[in-house]
Amino acid sequence: MSAFLFCFAAWLAMALGMDKHHEDALGHEAAAARLRTLRRVGWVLLLASLWLATRTPPGVPASIGVTVWAAALSVAAVAATATVTWLPQRAPPLGATALAAGLLAYFSGF
Repeated sequence: MSAFLFCFAAWLAMALGMDKHHEDALGHEAAAARLRTLRRVGWVLLLASLWLATRTPPGVPASIGVTVWAAALSVAAVAATATVTWLPQRAPPLGATALAAGLLAYFSGF
């Protein structure tokens, strides 16, 4: 679950790192440094989601985790695309909420 939430937050961060989506979501243009930072945060979150997905219980191969991660990656990408298309103003709070929920899920062992 936490891997999916991290993927969703990552895709939203990368989308907000694009001029058009950033302006649609926040109503103003962003500096190039801010856009670059958002894209980098997105990549870091994707790597973190991969790490979370491959942390499988003993006896379960890591390939199962990678397969689950690929599915989460795909579903999260569709959800993030739908969010920035139809509800762009809600993308920043949804991304922050997904990240917080992913951290909570990770630390609670869910």
